[in-house]
Amino acid sequence: MKTAPLILYVALALPSAASAAVPVWNPKAPENRQVLPAFTVANVGEILRAIGARHQSVGTAAAPRINVQFQNGRKATLLLSSCAGANCKAMSIQSSWTKISKAPPQQVSAAIEGFNHRYAFAKVYLSPSGNPSMQRYLTADYGFIRGDLAVNLLVFASQVDKFATSVLLPLEK
Repeated sequence: MKTAPLILYVALALPSAASAAVPVWNPKAPENRQVLPAFTVANVGEILRAIGARHQSVGTAAAPRINVQFQNGRKATLLLSSCAGANCKAMSIQSSWTKISKAPPQQVSAAIEGFNHRYAFAKVYLSPSGNPSMQRYLTADYGFIRGDLAVNLLVFASQVDKFATSVLLPLEK
C-alpha cells in the first residue's frame, strides 16, 4: 500500500542551500546570552541562519511573516504581531498539514489529544476546515534571550517532525 506524503500547507520559495555550508549552532556562543528587546524580521532571520534553517520574509511591514524550512526538512510560518514599527512583542510559530482522509475524525481528534498530553511544548489542533495544525506562541514583552529563541525554534522543528511521523503518518495508512 502506498502512503500519500504528508504535505505542509506552507508554500516556500526558498533559495537553495545546496551550495551554502550548514552552520553548526553553538548554544554556548556569547551572543546567545543577549536579550532581544523585540522580535524583528532581521534578528529572527539571524537566529534562523544560526540554526541552519532556510527562510524567506514574505509578509509586509504591517504584518511581518517568515516562511521557514528547518534542517530536518519540516516547514513553518513565523507570524510576528503586536508590532510598533519593525519591533514586535509576539510571535506565533505555526505548521499545518492537509486534512487526514483515511481516518475518521474521532480517531484523528483522539490522536491529537494524546500527542498534546504527551508533548505540551506546542499545541496541536484541528482547524475549522479539519486540517491538523501545530502552534507555539512566544512573547517578548520584556525581551527574549537570543539562545532561548533558537532552542524554541529547534524544539518546534523536532515536535513538528515527531507529530508528522508518530501521529499523522500512521493515520494515513
